[in-house]
Amino acid sequence: MSNQDEIDALFGEIKAELGRARAKFPGDNVTLAALMEEVGELAKATFEEPRDRVRAEAVQVAVMACRMVLDGDNTYEPWRKSRGLDPLV
Repeated sequence: MSNQDEIDALFGEIKAELGRARAKFPGDNVTLAALMEEVGELAKATFEEPRDRVRAEAVQVAVMACRMVLDGDNTYEPWRKSRGLDPLV
């Protein structure tokens, strides 16, 4: 498999998992907290689990980072507004 094929396959996997995550947890979410949880799971897997589990956790981190970009995290909106910051969504 070429490097570009690997990249395309990875992004396809992330896109599919993103669709599943949005379907399972639609609407307003605590996206940042979920992203941080996934980062912690990735760190733990890195030191304790086989490569396939590390990869799966890394994909979950990528999915939650995408959700932060696409969906934001409305739990911080009142705080952001009080400081004159724009909404995350």
